[in-house]
Amino acid sequence: MTQQRLLLALAAAAGLIAGLLYWAGAQRVNVLVAAVDLPPARALVASDLETRALPPDALPSGTVTSPAEAIGRYVRAPISKGQLILASSVARTPAAFDGGIAVPTGYRAVAIPVETGHALGGAVLPGSRVDVIAVPVPGRSQPDRATEVLVGAALVLDVRGEYGGAFERMGTAAHASTAVHERLGSVVVAVGPNAELLIADRIASSSFVLALVLDR
Repeated sequence: MTQQRLLLALAAAAGLIAGLLYWAGAQRVNVLVAAVDLPPARALVASDLETRALPPDALPSGTVTSPAEAIGRYVRAPISKGQLILASSVARTPAAFDGGIAVPTGYRAVAIPVETGHALGGAVLPGSRVDVIAVPVPGRSQPDRATEVLVGAALVLDVRGEYGGAFERMGTAAHASTAVHERLGSVVVAVGPNAELLIADRIASSSFVLALVLDR
């Protein structure tokens, strides 16, 4: 009899565990996703958002679950249709740059004048990390000054054309022969308060080279 009771208890426990696992797997949480492709620097409205029910263990940290947490907020970077809305992807105020990247607290935004060939062939993008290298220009710098890294792993905030507008890269081959594209003019990076003075001091006597940093 004792053995039968033990087997019944084990069977009941196994059934309870199975029931709990099924219940946990069946749970869903309502979350917000983009109903359309969302460009940066635009305040969200209700029609921009859709609700989907997803398992809670499949959600990244900071997933927005309430429309009140998103409507009226500004998209910080492009969000594709169907992509989850995260608290970190929206802000109370629009970003200063088209790429949607805000200047980190305590940093300054500085435009580095740079030629296309010195900036990864123009392939540098907002969000990249680059070393800012100053190369002395003969006749404009002190003879004993060497090439130096002014800022290491600086965050790229924006890329600008030679006339100060957003830098437009070449489009498809079908339009390349007729479109007119300005050259790369500057790359805006986030630097600390000491680095901005050093960069300002080197601008008149240096050319700048940007090196991509891949380990950050």
